[in-house]
Amino acid sequence: MRKIFVILLAVFLTASSMTISFAETNQQPALQAKAAVLIDSSTGEILLDKNMNRKMYPASTTKIMTALLVLENLDLSKTVTIDKETALTGGSQINLAEGEHITVEQLLYALLLKSANDAAVALAKEVSGSVPEFAALMNARAKELGARNTNFVTPNGLPDANHYTTAYDLAMIARGAMGNEKFRDIVTTLRYTIPATDKSDARELKNPNKLLYSQSKIEVNGVQRPLKYKGTTGIKNGYTSEAGRCLAASAKRGGTELISVVLNTTAEGKFADSIALLDYGFENYRNVPAVRKGEALGETKVSRGTMRNVEMIAEKTAYVTVPAKKAEASEVRTKVIKEQKIEAPVFKGQKIGTIEIYKGNILIGQVDAVAAVSVDKGGPLSFLGISDRASYVLAGCFLIIIVLLAAFIFRRRKHI
Repeated sequence: MRKIFVILLAVFLTASSMTISFAETNQQPALQAKAAVLIDSSTGEILLDKNMNRKMYPASTTKIMTALLVLENLDLSKTVTIDKETALTGGSQINLAEGEHITVEQLLYALLLKSANDAAVALAKEVSGSVPEFAALMNARAKELGARNTNFVTPNGLPDANHYTTAYDLAMIARGAMGNEKFRDIVTTLRYTIPATDKSDARELKNPNKLLYSQSKIEVNGVQRPLKYKGTTGIKNGYTSEAGRCLAASAKRGGTELISVVLNTTAEGKFADSIALLDYGFENYRNVPAVRKGEALGETKVSRGTMRNVEMIAEKTAYVTVPAKKAEASEVRTKVIKEQKIEAPVFKGQKIGTIEIYKGNILIGQVDAVAAVSVDKGGPLSFLGISDRASYVLAGCFLIIIVLLAAFIFRRRKHI
């Protein structure tokens, strides 16, 4: 009996000294959201998903797509004049007035911090002339970013049966948006003031993403945790009664940045689910560079050029996602494929090959190999593979031989 008691006591003490963490044991977190996904921002690799391809209402997370298109198509300092239709937009808004003059940048802050529906409409019209034309642009750009099951109808996400996305698609759209530095700057701004305009007093905006700043605590998988999340870099929340609470979140630790998306959850659940997902990702995964921008890859031949060879370098850095506590990073390898025929002129930065990236025996990505320097078209002997420098040397040697031969003949004739 005493022996059994000692064993039970030891088990209890061991268990009580453990930190409860699903990530450390590779156990996937329990999520309240009806759909969710976690991806590596650098690689786009899916680390965890729950119904990630289910079509859902995105609510105001739609505005991530809207903001990116604005940043890609408009000058931030441009002044926008508000029309009557925009001023009548419902839901969350900054109460834009007909005839009001306000800059694109100020509307962007209203869009992403206040989640202003009227700002979304104003910006959509400024980009495309009308909401339907802007929606077409949204859908085309979403596909370019990797969205597979998305159809946008509005720039703000107000309920519409034909306006939907998926957790996975929204993560890929968010990944694209986070590639824009101004977007990153806005979504991490805690407070912003829109100065008084010709139709309104100054407007004060506050970021609703509590992962950036809140001093409160929240229960995450049965454990009380700080709501402020270390390394948070964004992104955007959303809510309608039809969509429920939604949040696209991101955080960076070391060289790894993760993006999580949760759709149709509760007010607390959107933060708890996001923390659980991000915890899981950081505990279990990291990304490593497979090739770095500017990395030397050797030389390749150039025909008809001033030089016979040109150095190849990687156009950009490419990452691979690997388990955090395993040695699988050693399985990452690259293979350089040179273009079969490279003819001068060659311009610096011109693609002259491809770097294939493998994890084990599986091809997982490609990066362009480009010329490190320019190579001009060569002289008359370049077709023989003789560089201009070598041509000059040969020409000089030939000239010396001619001079010596002429001198020899001259001396010979002189002695006859």
